[in-house]
Amino acid sequence: MLFEIQLSLGLISIALSLILVFLFFKVYWLQRQIFLLGLPFGFLFLALSSTFLGLHLFYPYVPGLSVSLMWLRVLTQTTGFLLITLSYILSGKIQRTTRYNLLTISLVIIIGTIFVFGLLNTTNPPGLSIIYSINDLFTMVNLALLSYIIVFLARRFSLANPKISLLVSAPLAFAVFWLGQFSYLNWEYTRIDIALVGSQIARVISLILFIRIYYLASKEASINNIEQAKQG
Repeated sequence: MLFEIQLSLGLISIALSLILVFLFFKVYWLQRQIFLLGLPFGFLFLALSSTFLGLHLFYPYVPGLSVSLMWLRVLTQTTGFLLITLSYILSGKIQRTTRYNLLTISLVIIIGTIFVFGLLNTTNPPGLSIIYSINDLFTMVNLALLSYIIVFLARRFSLANPKISLLVSAPLAFAVFWLGQFSYLNWEYTRIDIALVGSQIARVISLILFIRIYYLASKEASINNIEQAKQG
């Protein structure tokens, strides 16, 4: 039963993360602000993390394979949170525009991640199993990154562009993400199943909140454009 619940929540997380990748790509295509790149690519890494977690559920005890999957799951998740955090750090410092081919970069990220997985699984270097001992350290890093974002949003709820601020100012969604990571950290020490399931439920709720925020921001931006057109 636990396996089915985890797998279902994982599939939902992957689907929601990919939706957010697409939505944030749209924002970047409209604004072309370089600091916005951390959002779609951050959620792309989170989608990869959920994918590796799902594969790990299928092969939990296969020597080499399960360890490689766990490494990729942990690294992609932390990388995702790091990229999202960098978007906030750079939002008030770098405003230049750019024109990267996002599809090409995404394919490079996915292919590169698969290559790293294949390399780890093939070579199976000694000491890889340490990930099960230091997994909690990565979770603490994730909590620190999410805490920074929450504090950042609490102190500054608007950026120079009001449309962008509506889109990326999501303290509640990040707070739910934080609770999910905290729940997972609790599971690391207690091994209580409800804590593990709770961490995945929190991720799903957070992703849904991000999608809702996007559409609320889009709706408000459309209303503002209509009002400006009438005034003009």
